[in-house]
Amino acid sequence: MNAYQNFLDFFSMNNRERLDGLSEIYFTDMTREERAMAFEYLLKMVEEGGSRESVNGLFIVDAERAAPVVRKLLEAHQLREDAEIAAAWNLNRGQRDSSLIPVFIRLMSSSDKYNRANAAFYVPADDFTPELDAALKGMIRTETETLPLVNATNKYLECYGITRESVSKEEFSHFYRGLRSDEARDKEAMFKELEKLFQ
Repeated sequence: MNAYQNFLDFFSMNNRERLDGLSEIYFTDMTREERAMAFEYLLKMVEEGGSRESVNGLFIVDAERAAPVVRKLLEAHQLREDAEIAAAWNLNRGQRDSSLIPVFIRLMSSSDKYNRANAAFYVPADDFTPELDAALKGMIRTETETLPLVNATNKYLECYGITRESVSKEEFSHFYRGLRSDEARDKEAMFKELEKLFQ
């Protein structure tokens, strides 16, 4: 079986391999011609609204060629929400661009909990704007689904440079539990503590 056929077969899978998504492995053994065919195949999917895997696949095949096309579709609001997140993430990864932050912020209030979760997970922490601060606080205050809330909490802490790797287990637990408290006053107190510590 040639590499291009293996790539096409990916889209008819329903098993764990499909859940893992497209990776460089699917494209490594392709000829230049097959990679060009794969790009066109994925581009057609993306132009029809796309998905996270089709956008990511497009950037794996040829990031330089994908970037202007995907940016145009993103700016024209022609992508589905999960594709918008993947587009903004891939574009920002290629070249840091604070104009993409509003895409993540908008999708933090999506009606789809997975898109809210992914928007909070993938938003760049190194561009902590007042708007991003407000959006993450809003999620921490009001989100009722576990995964979006966990991702928003972790991202908020990451924006302050607090990760499981950067501070002790006890420190991380202190900040995390404060933000995940069932009591609104505890959350507000933790917001103030973080702001005071990292002014």
